[in-house]
Amino acid sequence: MRLTLRQKKILTWILLIAYVNLLAGCHRYYRAVPVDAEGVEKKEASLKKLNEEKKYFILRQGSQGYALSNVVLDQTNMTLTAEPGPLPPEHKLYLNDPGRNKFIYNRKQKQEVVLREVHIFTRDTSGIVAGQTDTFSLSDVTRIDVIEFDQKRTTNSYTVGAIAITLGAALVIALLAAALTDEPDPPPPPESSCPYISSFDGGGYTLEGEIYSASIYPSLQREDFLQLQVKPIDGRYKIKISNELQEIQHTDFADLLVVTHDPSVRIIADPQGKFHSISKEQQPVTALMNNRTDIRDLLQAKDEKSCLFKDDNGVRPAEEVLLGFKNAEKSTQGKLILSAKTSSWLNYLYGEFTKGFGSHYAKWTKQQEKRPGHELESWAAAQQIPLTVSIKTPGGWKVLQQIKTIGPLIHRDVVVPFETSQGDAVEFKLSGGYMFWELDYAAIDYSPDLDFTVAGLSPYEATNEKGENVLPQLLKADKSYLVQPNVGDETVLTYKSKKEVKGKAQAVFLHSGGYYTHIRNYKGVPKVAFLKSFEKPGSLVAFSRQKFDEAWNNIAVAKN
Repeated sequence: MRLTLRQKKILTWILLIAYVNLLAGCHRYYRAVPVDAEGVEKKEASLKKLNEEKKYFILRQGSQGYALSNVVLDQTNMTLTAEPGPLPPEHKLYLNDPGRNKFIYNRKQKQEVVLREVHIFTRDTSGIVAGQTDTFSLSDVTRIDVIEFDQKRTTNSYTVGAIAITLGAALVIALLAAALTDEPDPPPPPESSCPYISSFDGGGYTLEGEIYSASIYPSLQREDFLQLQVKPIDGRYKIKISNELQEIQHTDFADLLVVTHDPSVRIIADPQGKFHSISKEQQPVTALMNNRTDIRDLLQAKDEKSCLFKDDNGVRPAEEVLLGFKNAEKSTQGKLILSAKTSSWLNYLYGEFTKGFGSHYAKWTKQQEKRPGHELESWAAAQQIPLTVSIKTPGGWKVLQQIKTIGPLIHRDVVVPFETSQGDAVEFKLSGGYMFWELDYAAIDYSPDLDFTVAGLSPYEATNEKGENVLPQLLKADKSYLVQPNVGDETVLTYKSKKEVKGKAQAVFLHSGGYYTHIRNYKGVPKVAFLKSFEKPGSLVAFSRQKFDEAWNNIAVAKN
């Protein structure tokens, strides 16, 4: 049965609303992370650091909770003095979570405030009088829980949704276009991303991220350093490399790097794969999109509440996020910390560009494969695809790093080390194409890197979906590739875990390398004038604005 034009419009609008609801409806999880509370000295040090981070302290006595304000820690007497008060409803989520088995928060109900909380459990059962200053001994504290965003569990809930996000932009726009014509509905164009990495948690595999994004030709092969949340199960780490979309994947090697470090810090890799310890994160005091829109509230926590590089007030060669940080101690070096990802919109745009080659697409890709990698990277830079990080100096802006694409599924933490000769403030500029990037978090750390050790682990087993041994292809960087040509191909890699050191923590990174190629079966003659327009720097940015305006106008037409 063919639908009438009006029926198609109504159906398309319903599908669009459903798609938007899908994106908004993915569950976001939090988790309670116990801090080291063994001994009053460690309790005092942990609480002092959390107080400096302006966390929201909640005193827990049995089933009761009290908000603590004006917190003062006495290192001499090992006590905590504060003014207890009634707990506001928005801060009762963790308190009221029955059975501690949900751990879900809802941003629409403004429940993300749970991510600021610290719960202090005490065995002291003396009565609390609201509004009166109270002092209790840290020796009575039995547990300290810091509430954090649960990236792993949230990602797991996004696994299906993430694939839908990758395909969604193209699908929705194709449906909108079809709704405005009486021609047969075209199928959505095939999409690709990059190899998916999942880790085994004892019960199943959880999506961790993607590797060597945008390495779509052999000359663009690069190394990647993806941090994993994997834990050893029976003395082994297990991860899975899978092909989920229309591409042919070539993985050269896949080692694990286990960083053993002090538990008071976390470890992040810079784009070159050098590790850095993070211990004293400070939030930006200013964060402006294109020097006009305040976005600081979007960057306070890693909560998927992201800043999209989009500002419709004028046409620019690139969108800019300006970050300002205090530098009270006048440090001359530090580390900028970002949590970011490339957008699914960028994937869609590149697909729309390549569709212009029609049936000549295969011939064009063969020509591209012969070009040196630096030429292809220069084109990408001219199109504002990388995220360019610059620091303000007395002589103007100085580029620190051009961060290559990360993939559209999961935000990744990246650290950018810097040196500065400036005084009591440091300013950065992040620039990228229109809607090419999503920024979830930004912070700075002036502390020096603490000592840590790094151990490399090679897999001792690697089995593909057919049960075949593919270990030899993955043991070293020799361009003898694990090739995954079909959607559904997957290889499970097993590593012997690194023995834990008492009093130390471990961070695990997947160090891999490779490239992948797109599978496309376009039809028709090449659109020569359209394709030649992309030889001009910034043309992909202009194309992004054009396609978004078209999609927005189509939504308005479909709605009416």
